[in-house]
Amino acid sequence: MKKRVIVLLLALILLLGTCASAFARMPYKTFTLGVNKNLVETQTAYEPVRSMIRFGDETLKDPQDLRMGPDGNLYIADTGNKRVLVVSRDGELLREIKDKKNFKTPSGVNVDAEGNIYVADESARAVLVYDQAGKLIRTWSKPTHPLFGETAPYKPRKVVIDKRGNLYICSKGNTNGIVQISPAGEGEFLGYYGANQSSVTFLTALRKAVFTDEQLSSMAGIVPISVENMCIDDKGMVYAVSQTNDERSLRRLNVAGRNTMSPDYWTELTSAVAVTDQGSVFTANANGRIVEYTSEGDMLFVFGAFDSGDQRVGTFKSVTGLVVDEDCRLYVLDSVLCSIQVLEPTEFTSLVHRAFSLFQDGKYAESKAPWAEVQRMNSLFTYANTGMGEALYREGEYAEALTNFRNSGSRQGYSDAFWELRSNWLHTHVGEILIALVALVVVIQVVKAINKKTRFLAPLGRAKEKIGSVPIVSQTGWVFRMLKNPYDCCYGIKHEGRAGYLSAVLVLLIYFVLSVISKYYSGFLFKTVQEGQFEVLNDFITFFASWLLLVICCYLVCTIKDGESRFKDLFIGGAYVLAPMLVFLPIRILLTNVLTFNEAFFITLIDVISYGWTGLLIILALMYLNDYSFKRTLGILVLTMFTVLVTVALLFVIYVLIVQLVNFISGIYGEVVYRFVRRT
Repeated sequence: MKKRVIVLLLALILLLGTCASAFARMPYKTFTLGVNKNLVETQTAYEPVRSMIRFGDETLKDPQDLRMGPDGNLYIADTGNKRVLVVSRDGELLREIKDKKNFKTPSGVNVDAEGNIYVADESARAVLVYDQAGKLIRTWSKPTHPLFGETAPYKPRKVVIDKRGNLYICSKGNTNGIVQISPAGEGEFLGYYGANQSSVTFLTALRKAVFTDEQLSSMAGIVPISVENMCIDDKGMVYAVSQTNDERSLRRLNVAGRNTMSPDYWTELTSAVAVTDQGSVFTANANGRIVEYTSEGDMLFVFGAFDSGDQRVGTFKSVTGLVVDEDCRLYVLDSVLCSIQVLEPTEFTSLVHRAFSLFQDGKYAESKAPWAEVQRMNSLFTYANTGMGEALYREGEYAEALTNFRNSGSRQGYSDAFWELRSNWLHTHVGEILIALVALVVVIQVVKAINKKTRFLAPLGRAKEKIGSVPIVSQTGWVFRMLKNPYDCCYGIKHEGRAGYLSAVLVLLIYFVLSVISKYYSGFLFKTVQEGQFEVLNDFITFFASWLLLVICCYLVCTIKDGESRFKDLFIGGAYVLAPMLVFLPIRILLTNVLTFNEAFFITLIDVISYGWTGLLIILALMYLNDYSFKRTLGILVLTMFTVLVTVALLFVIYVLIVQLVNFISGIYGEVVYRFVRRT
């Protein structure tokens, strides 16, 4: 018995050790964008393999930049130690570049094709160029060109070089943009490049009108933010990151300095960026998050975590440098942990990259195999479905492509595939359609001719008249009179009793059912809610409560403003003005299931006509029911909307007070019960 217990304990210890080891290897989760553009967890994309803290006998102190040279070695701006270290990818120290005379705070480093090392020094206010032996060969000081600006700060923090030798310099505090300098002569200032635009709102405009320039300079959003870091690809495109919480956090700048990338996901406080030869872009932020984007700006993976103090491999405190090699291995420089952590792509990520690479090279058939394997590993991975759909679409397999596009939420791809499917179906069945239409016309004419002689459809006519004479049917049918003659319809409601409360409620119910069908069962391309999401009860309460509030507020305003309508008139009229929606909603629902984005104009046209017509009927009904002029009716509508806003605010205040009262009473009750129990 003791032996069994010992064996079980040993097995448990081994199991816990294995779990702990696995947990230690993976200190973060990996996410990707789902169908609805929300973050969903997926397989681990990159796993940490090692952390380099010591390089020979040397350690880092407040390192601020990391680059990979053409020789494949890593160049580190070791700011705290006022030097640049050159190390191998395995962490072997190769050489050290020091310049006690010129180095003050070397915060940026880069290497050109000849192996020359460019060092951006903020405190020295210069970019210093050294050869591989560490000899100073050139200094780029503040440009003297008038366009640079006498008061513009020149504090180089980062530097990149294009193939022509042009320098792009991030200057701390310079909100005019990236400083661009030509290597010709003494260094010609080419101008500012890729400046961030400030976001102009009503509040910022008001501040500019009231505050002084000195006060405005300290306000966020008034002055454009400066670029934090950057890198450059083989095509000369500069990737600039800024510490902001919008799409400006990552920009891809062309030769003219225009942004050509709009990321669909971004993180705050972005501090480093890197790009691969295939166009994949990586960014890192100060909170330990690393994001991988496709060349189109679509977020592929987000991973990493903030180091809370346990210094686990794969967690970061302040990322200031990011490098990616030809094998998509990541080297992450942390200025607080003073380390370089290495992360390798997993098998899943390598498959995704291989599929993307094949597809971008036009090898659609070859890309299907890796996409299929990715789907096997994760059937909900959005990009796998999109990639497979694109490959199938290029091969003419539109039906399967349609399924994959819908699974990935790719509406444009779905539209293109559906267009081809519909076109093929029409070409195949165009003869049958024409025959059916001709046959239908012939049958209608034959039936009319026979009925004219034999009157065999007379019973149907009498049945129709009998059904139409039923009060609720005739009253409900009166709603279509609003389309033909709004004045006649309102006169019938107000003076002839042609409609009642029950028929108005029935019209509202019909409209509500049609709106629910339009919301949840429109075609995939034009649906505005997530797949599988149904909130019918919430829609019911929202619609009827809003409509009833509008009618009540309108009645109160009309009563004060000498209106002639009764509450019943406004109740019925408020329902019957929805007549255009009853006509156009079924047409819209049908068209959304057969049209593509190429014919979206027809959907827009129907919306404009239906909403515009309904709005016009609201004005006319209010005029006729109250005997108002057009100008006075518009004033009544404005007062009604103001009354609605005041009522909503009042109801909210009452709700808050009731909640506080309930909490107060429950608190007193709990205290009384507690004291009673304690005494007993």
